[in-house]
Amino acid sequence: MVLLLDDDDDFRAALADNLRDDGHTVEQFGCAADVPLLTSLEPVSLLIVDQQLEGESGLEFADRFHATHPDVPVIMITAYDSRHLRAEVARRDFIMLRRKPIDYAEVARLLPPRS
Repeated sequence: MVLLLDDDDDFRAALADNLRDDGHTVEQFGCAADVPLLTSLEPVSLLIVDQQLEGESGLEFADRFHATHPDVPVIMITAYDSRHLRAEVARRDFIMLRRKPIDYAEVARLLPPRS
């Protein structure tokens, strides 16, 4: 299952549709507060998270997520790129940072095999 967290409803819906069209199960949320208890999620194969979120940042959420799911890859996306953010993402060994708008073909190459 791909966990998708982004506060842009249109972007999130389009990305989720593309993922589903490729055969992936997707759980999508608009803010970190809406995500259920991390330990209760069905097996997650990938986290795609936007950095700019209301309340908890994407990086903060990814840190919490990674604490309970250390082997799951994380893709950070943002509309507001910076060297500092790139360094923080790299320091955490998350897959990479993608700047919006993102090319779905590029995301598709990073997806784990469907289970």
